[in-house]
Amino acid sequence: MKFAFLCREPVGGVKKRIAIVGAGPAGLTAAGYFACRGYEIDVYDKLPYPGGMMVFAIPRSRISFSEVVEGWKDLEQNFSVEFYLKTKVAVGESHDEGDEFVERKIDLLELSRAYDAVIVATGTWRSRRLGIEGENAKNVTTALSFLYSRRLAEMGLARSSYFNNVKRVVVIGAGLSAVDAIEECLSMDINEVYLAYRRTIKEAPAGMYRIRELMARGVKWIELAQPKRIVVENGYARGVEFVKAQLGPPDETGRPRPLPIPGTEFVIETDLVILAVGEIPTPPIYVGDIVKYVDPSGKLNVGNDYRIPNTNIFAVGDVVTGPSKIGLAVDHALKAVKAIDAMLSGEKVRVEDMLKKLKPVEKQMLEFTPWSDSVAKSICDFLNRYAEVDLGVCLSMAPFIRVFDYSKCIGCETCNAICNFIHDGKSYIRIRKTDEGLVFPTSCLHCTNARCQSSCKRNAIIRGDLDEVLIDMKKCNKCMDCLYACLVKAIRISRGDIVNCDLCSPLRQGGLTPACISMCPFGAIKLVRK
Repeated sequence: MKFAFLCREPVGGVKKRIAIVGAGPAGLTAAGYFACRGYEIDVYDKLPYPGGMMVFAIPRSRISFSEVVEGWKDLEQNFSVEFYLKTKVAVGESHDEGDEFVERKIDLLELSRAYDAVIVATGTWRSRRLGIEGENAKNVTTALSFLYSRRLAEMGLARSSYFNNVKRVVVIGAGLSAVDAIEECLSMDINEVYLAYRRTIKEAPAGMYRIRELMARGVKWIELAQPKRIVVENGYARGVEFVKAQLGPPDETGRPRPLPIPGTEFVIETDLVILAVGEIPTPPIYVGDIVKYVDPSGKLNVGNDYRIPNTNIFAVGDVVTGPSKIGLAVDHALKAVKAIDAMLSGEKVRVEDMLKKLKPVEKQMLEFTPWSDSVAKSICDFLNRYAEVDLGVCLSMAPFIRVFDYSKCIGCETCNAICNFIHDGKSYIRIRKTDEGLVFPTSCLHCTNARCQSSCKRNAIIRGDLDEVLIDMKKCNKCMDCLYACLVKAIRISRGDIVNCDLCSPLRQGGLTPACISMCPFGAIKLVRK
């Protein structure tokens, strides 16, 4: 990941100091933007490495440690960003998950007096609990604690504890945390994994597609089962007692409320219970005048300027919005940084103006993956199944230049957030959602036998240096034939013009990779060459 995806070196000269509290995706994205603008950036984080949950929670099968390391090393070495790790910044005292590495504490208000601005991006490092009998047993944990312990063990920072001796697991919940916990269990070759949820698969926050994917791998799905208590013997959980439920009227979330059916209790025996019922935002404010800006759900309330009123403290990402995907945290951070930048610099900076300041390079240093027919088959099979794209037509237009590796993509929406930022709120990437809850991006594949090109009567569809599909606006008469010809609906109208992805041409001319590729946390977007 390249968090400074807009530049190779600072392209602005703003001589102000910013402290960023929290080195997760939102914090690092903010650091990357302000580093390009020339600000002096210091990043504070309580953990031993930057990256937040990308490093310390999400399974390695989804995101590699090296992807994140590459990003923060780039900030450190090429932009002089300073990282102060094992350091907790807060007002008052409290303990959240991941605090055990803290060696130094700094008062947030004191920090704010030492910098022109402080940006809080501390995410969601506290797990929700069920509040039922027995949940404090020794082998009851939360999804976050479970994943965190596994990541620490991989990095040699802690022992893996009793998790390696587990044969049967009950995971309670059906959101992304539950899916990640189960992915981890399967990677450990645990024999029996139960996923229990109090509603039906239709209401599962992770989506039916992900749940069915786990079921196909042997996970036992139990729906309409409300946990009643943890059965404990000698301090250890031996089972979970559930009561069957039925769906009633909508609750405050708009989803049907699960109503327990008396007399339908049953027990699932287990060696480990993982509570995966979500996380809570953890703003570093526990006492004092500004604690009133922390709402009952834990979120930090800021104004439209992303600032805590009457302070120079701003906040971005999940600590403001609540737990979300990586891409949505990045999106919130990118919207905030432009507003914060304008306040601090007194300038209204446009991304377009920043890109114009990139120094051209003679040779574009792009990484390509070798082409194979299996690449086209994989993409076209997926699009045929989920995007109503004809398989034969799709295959006839291969080989593509840009590839979405849907086997890796988990629908985090980071690519859309980045593209949206670069193109002033008009992303060239379309996020598609199926009825089963599968989320995936589509955009121009830069087909060899592109139908948009053959449909254009004015020869306005041309090819660039990489053989990418471009639109010559001098020839285009906006007839829209290309819109209807494109199999993935990648061409659209923006402010009256026909527009299409140009693989971030200004970035490439400045020696940078297309932004969607450089910022994909999972390496799921690639350039291929035949």
